[in-house]
Amino acid sequence: MAQSAATGMLSRRASWLLLLLVGIGFALRAGCALAIQSQMTGRPGHDLFPDTEIYWFLGHALQTGTPYAVPQPGGLHYALRTPGYPLFLALMQEIFGDAILPIRLVQAALGASTVAMAAALTRQVSADPRVPLLAAVFVALEPYGAAVSVVLLSEALFIPLMMLGLWGLAALWRAPGRGGWWGVALGVGAAWGAAILVKPSWALFPPLALGAWALSARRKQAVVGALVIALGIASIMMPWWVRNARLYGRFVPTAIWAGASLYDGLNPRATGASDMEFLNRPPFRDLGETRQDRALTRAALDFAGDRPRRAATLAAVKFARYWSPWPNEASFRSREALLVGVLVEVPLFALMAAGAWIRRRDAQALTVLAGPIVYFLCIHMIFVSSVRYRIPGSVPALGLAALACGEAINRMRIRLLSGGPPVQGGVRT
Repeated sequence: MAQSAATGMLSRRASWLLLLLVGIGFALRAGCALAIQSQMTGRPGHDLFPDTEIYWFLGHALQTGTPYAVPQPGGLHYALRTPGYPLFLALMQEIFGDAILPIRLVQAALGASTVAMAAALTRQVSADPRVPLLAAVFVALEPYGAAVSVVLLSEALFIPLMMLGLWGLAALWRAPGRGGWWGVALGVGAAWGAAILVKPSWALFPPLALGAWALSARRKQAVVGALVIALGIASIMMPWWVRNARLYGRFVPTAIWAGASLYDGLNPRATGASDMEFLNRPPFRDLGETRQDRALTRAALDFAGDRPRRAATLAAVKFARYWSPWPNEASFRSREALLVGVLVEVPLFALMAAGAWIRRRDAQALTVLAGPIVYFLCIHMIFVSSVRYRIPGSVPALGLAALACGEAINRMRIRLLSGGPPVQGGVRT
């Protein structure tokens, strides 16, 4: 009875601490929103990145009911971007008009929600009550994640959707046959279907994660659960698939932009960074949407086939850009950013690696915590790479950092108390 009361008190205290961390996370993100908005005063455009203008244009098209298409030299592009983030911007434009700061603050709230999601996700893979709170601390205070959550880019909406799906998958993995599991599985599918419509590069992760779950669990419920999740994904994406089939007469699962992205990363002038200037030059400039996509894909594959050593060198460059502890772009690389990289990002990298090593035999933890950051690394060693593309995968990976810290605290406590052996990695049983 006394133990139950103590556990309840600890749980209430942890809940209040988590709520405080969510508030701190929001305050930091709101500060970033104000700082970025002040930088944009007197500058052209809506935000710091050129992609924002495409998203804003498509959001306005959805809000006003005009065709969902972007004018390009070769004609209109009807599937240049998937509709997830433009739909969010359309809703924001309907509510706030052209005001940018309120949208940033809404995104700050979405970013703060990932603090609680990180705690919930990590709780599914660790029995140590400290670990979820440590994960929440890391996500709340990690500076690059805070900054990207208030920039008008798809990551702001994608990360909460990704985390929601990871949380649900971790819960199913831990107890696949519990009551209401099919509802959780449909929710995971819906979250990940929406995430793909926000960020198409996520499309290959769900089948990989579901395959890992089915193979690891070796239970009928896991296979059925994976099929239900796939059904949830398809149900969310079906309207986009039907729309594209009517427009193009074929199956277009996400966007018609992979060719441009691939050639951006694999071409004679490629540096690992993005430079889409080739779209303004012959022979690609005047091609229509589908012809341009095919031509760019073919040119990128030909380059990689003809110059495999150069392609391998570019992959190494992209690897380094992905793991850079400070911004790759010189315009963002201040003395403060370098200091943050050395004092914050490098130690977090070390803790993530330690956490992955501690859980090296735990398929669940490796899939839901390490999986996204490794997945995006592999994707961006082919396409272009930067710190921006690491940030979504860093959010669940900070759970690995929390596991490493929890393990270190547990070992220190055992030494001080001279008790029994520590719980290895806080593995749930």
